Amino acid sequence: MIRNLLIFLHINIIVILTITGCFRWKSDFSTPFPSLPQTQAQILLEEANILADQAGDREKLIAAIEAYKKVLEADPNNYHALCYLSTYHLLLGDGYTSKKSHKVTGFKAALGYSERAMYTNPAFKELIDEGASVWEAVDSLSIREMDAMLFWTTAVFYYYKEGLGVLGQIINYPWVNRAKKVLERMTELDPDWGDGEVHFTWGVYYLSIPEVAGGDRDLSAEYFQKAIEAGPRWLLNRWGRAKYFHVKMRNPQQFKEDLKWVLAQNIHEAPGSYAWKAYFVKDARTMLDNFDDYF
Repeated sequence: MIRNLLIFLHINIIVILTITGCFRWKSDFSTPFPSLPQTQAQILLEEANILADQAGDREKLIAAIEAYKKVLEADPNNYHALCYLSTYHLLLGDGYTSKKSHKVTGFKAALGYSERAMYTNPAFKELIDEGASVWEAVDSLSIREMDAMLFWTTAVFYYYKEGLGVLGQIINYPWVNRAKKVLERMTELDPDWGDGEVHFTWGVYYLSIPEVAGGDRDLSAEYFQKAIEAGPRWLLNRWGRAKYFHVKMRNPQQFKEDLKWVLAQNIHEAPGSYAWKAYFVKDARTMLDNFDDYF
């Protein structure tokens, strides 16, 4: 009787975790052996950058991703290629994928590439090799690794939000605190870095987590404003404030104002990655066209 009950409970736990989702992640810092001459790495990187500068849709984005993978075949520890692969997998998962499992695949790829980028820092590598986790070794990272830290943090938040159900989010809440620790390290190094991207991420953080767990909507608003002040021409800041803050806080007029501002900008003169800017403009237009779906 007891044995049957234990089997029943075990099966139900598996079912619940399958439905709600688990944050399945195991870091892998092994370095693949290069299959192309390292002398080709710079040429391949320049070719990949050209493709990325034209990546205004899903197909072109995938082509750029494949090109950056070729860079790693020549230079597996190429920091720039690793960071680009991380951010463009984030974009692929968030902007050009609708199926949940495909989103998770993109976010996990972003996690892996950002960790390998961090691993190019000798002090961080030493701690990881001694058995430390990313969030335990993060204080060894420098301003050079800010992109890698940002993409890692964003990948965790995306995976947590898009890849887990409510119960899964409760069970895996420690991952939010791990990402917070990395974000705190970035803030120590340079809070205004990246045209406000650190402030922007804090804005999303304080907006997303429950108030009983430290969420603060007023503080979130302050951070979004700080992001805009630090990067007044950065499309991310107003696009994201509209998409996340104004929708959640039911601010329809401000929602329209921020998105119209995004659409009014010259995409070629605005700072930042073309692939991301193209997505922000496309998404801003879609949100305005479907205003009633948000309010």
